[in-house]
Amino acid sequence: MNRTAIFLFVLIPALLKSEYSWDRSSAELLIQDGIRALYNYEFDNAITLLDSARKIDDSHPVPPFVLISTKWLKTQTEHGYDSSYNMINEEVEIAIPIYRRLIEKYPYDPEMVLYLGSTYGLRARTAMASKDWMDVLYFGYQGLKYIRKAKSMDSQLLDVYMPIGLMEYFACLSPVPVQWAAKLAGLSASCEQGLEYLDIAAKQSHYSWIEASNVLTYAYLHIERDYIKAEMVLFPLVENFPKHPYFSLLKGELLAKSEKWEELDNFMPRLETFTVSGTFIKQNECQLKLKYIQAMKAFHHGNYSLVIEQCDWIISNYHMEFDWLKGFAHLLRGQSYDILDMRNLAVDDYKEVLKMDDYYPEVEEARKKIKGQE
Repeated sequence: MNRTAIFLFVLIPALLKSEYSWDRSSAELLIQDGIRALYNYEFDNAITLLDSARKIDDSHPVPPFVLISTKWLKTQTEHGYDSSYNMINEEVEIAIPIYRRLIEKYPYDPEMVLYLGSTYGLRARTAMASKDWMDVLYFGYQGLKYIRKAKSMDSQLLDVYMPIGLMEYFACLSPVPVQWAAKLAGLSASCEQGLEYLDIAAKQSHYSWIEASNVLTYAYLHIERDYIKAEMVLFPLVENFPKHPYFSLLKGELLAKSEKWEELDNFMPRLETFTVSGTFIKQNECQLKLKYIQAMKAFHHGNYSLVIEQCDWIISNYHMEFDWLKGFAHLLRGQSYDILDMRNLAVDDYKEVLKMDDYYPEVEEARKKIKGQE
């Protein structure tokens, strides 16, 4: 084989393999600015930037998907959870044909396939919120099918590991029938595998590292209770997105659970600013989370009457989407009642904790406390 033939043999496969979107697109800087605006809760700016990016490059796979996420959070913050679910469902119906046309035009581009699958995953998210498990399985399976196809097309596209990791971890935590269905779909339903995939995405992916880090923070902080790993993935989020209220409040919760009280005191003014700005829904969630952080601090210092007062406020003013924080408040208040020899009230709180999903360690703690075990 002569030198020219050897050169062509090496070059042709390289030419057939397209560059990733972030390498080839003239809209990439706008997209990155849009993503930063999204995670700094500057929703209108994010929408403007992402719409502009689509006008510059309508073949970029990211804007349609990220626009749905942006409009979802904007609607949720301004109009409530039910409105945001309706918005997602409508936007997903619009986005799916867009991705199908892009796949038809660029059949060998794995990113197009990945974001079609991820769009189906958003639809599964709304089904999960309404506990419509059949739709969770259907849309989750559709999403998994396309995401796996993207991975088989290009194993180096590391953004695929975020949705796969999320599905693996969610399947692991789900009721047994959902685990069986997940295994039939080809998922291992392994928490360890899910966390490993999420870790790959958090450390190495181009676009999905932010959301993978967010999911890992919740997993390590609330379920695995590995505070060292939680800090490793959370602190870069707080540093990169200082206007994101919930990243900072997660850091406050982590500092409290790690008993880093001096660092928490220094961080507290920043947390307080989030509780007095924005819409009612945003302020309420920030206030609830700050009250819980303050209640943990009061519990540590033995001020049980203040713990009860703070938890009373959380339970009476609760408007969050999911009930995990209410369950945490019931457990903390129950522990305070127990210490104050108000056993009947403590048991009532522990029984409320049992209404949480079983994968939270607080549920098993509550069961033991009801039986009088430490």
